[in-house]
Amino acid sequence: MFDGVWKAVSGKLGTDSIPLPDTMLHIEGNRYTVESGNGRDEGELTWGGDDQQPTVDMKGTAGDHVGHTIAAIARVRGDVMQLCYAVDGSARPSSFAVRQGTAVVTVRYRRVTGGQG
Repeated sequence: MFDGVWKAVSGKLGTDSIPLPDTMLHIEGNRYTVESGNGRDEGELTWGGDDQQPTVDMKGTAGDHVGHTIAAIARVRGDVMQLCYAVDGSARPSSFAVRQGTAVVTVRYRRVTGGQG
């Protein structure tokens, strides 16, 4: 469901829009690569949760996030995926309903290539 190449189309920190310079997310099984105008990150994915609320832990193995684990929730609807995670290292978000002023990032991606959701 998540495998493929995804282009970031919008992002928010709390409720404020954030720039995502040409960001592409490549997912293949338990591996990911993020390429953007800010550089490249690679890592391992650990999927969890259930069909109602998938979770993913993204552990950086190369790039700016090497050694860090980002705990996120995920959602795929057709060719649109959303990831939601706390950038301050706090607990995994429990929903996509994010309040203003929080350190929670939500990124919406559109599938470019790969399997269908």
